[in-house]
Amino acid sequence: MSTPNRAVAFLAAFNTIEKHLRSALGAKRGDGFTWMVGKARRAGILTQRQGDVLTEFAELRNAISHGEYEDFRPIAEPLPETVAEIERIRDALLRPTAALSVTAGEAVSTFAPGDAISGPLALIRDKDFSQFPIYEGNRCVGVLTTDAIARWVAADLGADGTLDARTVAEVLRYGERVERAVFLSRDATVAAAYNALTTPLDDASLPRILIITESGVATGRPLGVLTAADLPALVRHIKRQRTAPE
Repeated sequence: MSTPNRAVAFLAAFNTIEKHLRSALGAKRGDGFTWMVGKARRAGILTQRQGDVLTEFAELRNAISHGEYEDFRPIAEPLPETVAEIERIRDALLRPTAALSVTAGEAVSTFAPGDAISGPLALIRDKDFSQFPIYEGNRCVGVLTTDAIARWVAADLGADGTLDARTVAEVLRYGERVERAVFLSRDATVAAAYNALTTPLDDASLPRILIITESGVATGRPLGVLTAADLPALVRHIKRQRTAPE
């Protein structure tokens, strides 16, 4: 009995990925695979590396599909590690892991503009937190960071050694435009969270905080927050997906 050609397993995984992306993106029949990969990266469905790998695999797919065949079997045959890699990407796409399930799950600490600034200061001292979502009712109206607090202290500290500001709103004025949040929904995947935290905003700065809400909008109460400190956990999970045994 002849050994199955690895091209069969490769093409099966590739076709499953292509079908999944077409469905997830609502792509038209004429939309090419590489175009879908680029859109999936921007949508947080794929990580940058997964997208790069799939773009390379598209060329291999074309070589196999359009190459020579013998007894209905393609002559070109992918390496075993190539087949394993595309199958891992397929599995990660079909069974994605929620970002909140692989991070520390620290309780979300929010404040309102009218709250005393002593509240955030106490958490900075006791919990080593560095940023807080500020909510007015159910809407996020800003992010209070330790950088803003430092600017407030430098500007407000009088010759008598006292600070005049008393509320979060007063200190929030010292925040800068780059100290912004991005939002994702409860089911946001590890890939989506990683992309959100590492993709520059329109002013080329990186988001300071990623807020998970029920539907991924600023008007929802936060279910969880992720910052740059969570990137190592996200990266570890992505690497485990790449190296998971068959």
